[in-house]
Amino acid sequence: MNKMIPRILSFTAVLFGLGIVFFVFSASKRNHTLETPPNKYPPDVAIAWVRMQQKVFAGTPGLLPHVAGRTYAYVGLTMYESMVPGMPGYQSIAPQLNGGLTLPAFQQEQQFHCGASANAALAYILKNFLPHASQQLLKSIDSLEADFYTRFQTDGDAEVLKRSADFGKQIAASIFEWSKTDGGHEGYKNPVPESYTPPKGPGKWVPTDTIFVKPVYPYWGNNRTFIAGIADATQPPPPPAYSETPGSDFYNAANEIYSMSKILKRKDSLCAKFWAYEQLNAGDEVAFEDVSHAANIATQMILMKKFSLQDAAVLYCKHGIAGNEAGISCVKTKFRYNVVRPVTYIQTVLKHPNWNPVIFTPPFPEYTSGHATVSMSYATVLDNTFGKIPFTDHSFDNSYGSRKFESFEAYAKEAALSRMLGGIHYRFGMEAGLKQGKKVGEIVNQLKFKR
Repeated sequence: MNKMIPRILSFTAVLFGLGIVFFVFSASKRNHTLETPPNKYPPDVAIAWVRMQQKVFAGTPGLLPHVAGRTYAYVGLTMYESMVPGMPGYQSIAPQLNGGLTLPAFQQEQQFHCGASANAALAYILKNFLPHASQQLLKSIDSLEADFYTRFQTDGDAEVLKRSADFGKQIAASIFEWSKTDGGHEGYKNPVPESYTPPKGPGKWVPTDTIFVKPVYPYWGNNRTFIAGIADATQPPPPPAYSETPGSDFYNAANEIYSMSKILKRKDSLCAKFWAYEQLNAGDEVAFEDVSHAANIATQMILMKKFSLQDAAVLYCKHGIAGNEAGISCVKTKFRYNVVRPVTYIQTVLKHPNWNPVIFTPPFPEYTSGHATVSMSYATVLDNTFGKIPFTDHSFDNSYGSRKFESFEAYAKEAALSRMLGGIHYRFGMEAGLKQGKKVGEIVNQLKFKR
């Protein structure tokens, strides 16, 4: 199976992922002390661990975006919860989450080091979520943890550092145990369950690839979400009724894709390939899939706005949860309606048997667009955090150059449009996905981090 999955993920990018430049921590030169509050401490430890996560993803075959998005969510939650005892005015969000998460408490009268706690917690959670990573990558995790811990020694008392690190591991262990019951535990082992049989009939999804005769992760939409009821609350209306009659809404939607492909400009093809993560050069620092790209956009904003460690932890937590919830909501929709992909309709109904999309069609139903849903959920969190501002994405400067966006919403809309330009989504799947993702993001934004 692992030899098959790279066709989906454009694993040419794995080659550059292994060459990611290690994030250099400079806290030892900044003379921070244990008394430095987390709203003044630099975000170095948070960013370094997010980049380590990208490195592990890029170097570990078989990880689809479903698994990546889930991991980012739990890593973000672990980061925040491991630090919150040292964040005055903030509270654990565990009571607001679905599924009865119970976390150990820290004695408030004791000194606490946020960085040491987060460092230990993030090392623990990554190794437990991705135990099938190579020994080299697992050693990289250990090395990063040890490097930070050594550098934190300059901050002060060894007993405080050890106590804080132990607490971080306890937080991570509790969150990991809780994660085992969400339906996605060790999902990388079985993306195509034999127990699922796709429904048959006019307009229903059929395999678009000779390798995958069944869809991947058909049960992912049943996973427990972080926020109770969010998947049901964000479901879109049904897609247009299936029809092969010329002039019908469904026929017109497919014909639009075909007609567009005949006049596609080079910039349109590049847009599709950019968001499909094709043709990436080794010099680019982000892993192969949309989840790591989204995290990198968040990281760029954290650096640009000079966020503190505290603010970075809040953002990474919200951002990760939004992506996970959007992915579950989207998959729930996909396997409720099982809509046929454009390539199947165009080849069989429109009678263009040799037509193929610009990019690879993923092996699962069309409606709604995952890129649209997940990207807009991320954008909605970023918009809530930073406001409606322009930004420049430097994630793939070596491959495609920098890309400027008028807003976070604009980046999400381009990601969504790219799938239509690429020939794998109808317009109605794109538009419904954008609305779905926005609803997800708005609900996630209601989480109360401050007391």
